[in-house]
Amino acid sequence: MTENVPEVTHGIAEYAVKADVSAAPPDVLDLARRTLVDTVGISIAARGEEAVQILQRTPGTAPGAGTSTVLPTGARADAPTAALINGTAAHALDYDDVTEQIYGHPSVVLWPAILAAGEQAGAGGRDLLDAYLIGFDVVTALAEGFALREHYGRGWHSTATLGVVAGAAAVSRLLGSDVEQTRSALGLAATMAGGSRQNFGTMTKPLHAGLAARDAVLAASLAAGGFTADPQQLESPLGYFNLYGDRTRLGGVLAALEQPWALQRHGINVKKYPACYNTQRTADATLRLVEREQLDPAEVRRIRVTLEPGGMDPLIHHRPASGLQGKFSGEYVAAAAVLDRSLGLRTFTDESVTRPEARDLVERAELTESATPPVGAPEWEYSYAVVEVETVGRGTLSERADVPRGDHRAPLTRDELEAKFRDAVDFSSTGWDADELLTRLWNIDTTSPFGGLVSV
Repeated sequence: MTENVPEVTHGIAEYAVKADVSAAPPDVLDLARRTLVDTVGISIAARGEEAVQILQRTPGTAPGAGTSTVLPTGARADAPTAALINGTAAHALDYDDVTEQIYGHPSVVLWPAILAAGEQAGAGGRDLLDAYLIGFDVVTALAEGFALREHYGRGWHSTATLGVVAGAAAVSRLLGSDVEQTRSALGLAATMAGGSRQNFGTMTKPLHAGLAARDAVLAASLAAGGFTADPQQLESPLGYFNLYGDRTRLGGVLAALEQPWALQRHGINVKKYPACYNTQRTADATLRLVEREQLDPAEVRRIRVTLEPGGMDPLIHHRPASGLQGKFSGEYVAAAAVLDRSLGLRTFTDESVTRPEARDLVERAELTESATPPVGAPEWEYSYAVVEVETVGRGTLSERADVPRGDHRAPLTRDELEAKFRDAVDFSSTGWDADELLTRLWNIDTTSPFGGLVSV
């Protein structure tokens, strides 16, 4: 290259291969285990989702011969296929973790890729945790080379566009690839990056995560076998950051990798409710208001939800007609919270979203944005939600939420996380022993070699 551009492809590859994560602090390892528990639970919960079922009966994506576990069913498949199904399942219920640093969902790409490749390779459980830490470091570093709001605003799904490259780095670490092989894996993954947000609210949205997980495994495996890609793909004029990101920001990518433990620095947000993360504050605020005021749905004339600028970006279904669309509808989340006084996996079935009383209340709900919250202090960090309910006889009642439960600043307790896991396993109707699975997950770093989590 003639330009004086940071050698990002080499820098990430060298980090993935050589970074010493053996001394990860206990709290960092605990965070990684928490993401594993959460991701496995919601993957199992998606057993009955049509997207997952279609994948498993379609030639080319169906389980068959292989050593990697398909989490929703316990079937076996080759590693790329298992990663595809598990990644899709993990994202299918929109119940997965989030980090603001990537404007997306890191674990639904990283864990499906790592688990599938690790099981096939016979890696130890601690190796899987180390690979996750590497992948998380890389995905948040990649984000430094993006104008993420612009990238997301153009319609790209950053969960997939960033996740596939980070996943390839993580799997390369797991496979013991050298720097040159990992450079090729990154280049291969970069050419596979994609995912259009127009598909939010359909089965294709979770497929983005599944494809990214599959392609991360495929890219790393091909490169480990000698398949090549441009060794400077990410930073080159026709490469990844020029296509998706901002080449003027490349210095920030390598600088981010010089700071240890991104998972600890940035934290991870675990969803309390099975819907888009941009609805979590709305859910908290509405449920608190309903509880405090003992609000009866019959009292409600109108609901107005105000979010920060950009807060409506993923909430594209204002009058949802299916359970999937309901997960991306701030109006429905507020209406369901008023009607049901709780939000759970069964809130987002087709039957719940299309029931007449929900449709009626959604018609009387409005979503808007404002840089200044209509209630409370004008300052806010990251995001906020204000819910105002115009009532019959009691005027307008309001509640605000800036930090939702499950946010890294207000994390779920271990008991709450385990309760979510048990509910997910129960929802799947698999009959599997949730407590046994939890024991295996919490103690994964003592397992060598890793032999999968579930079997039927």
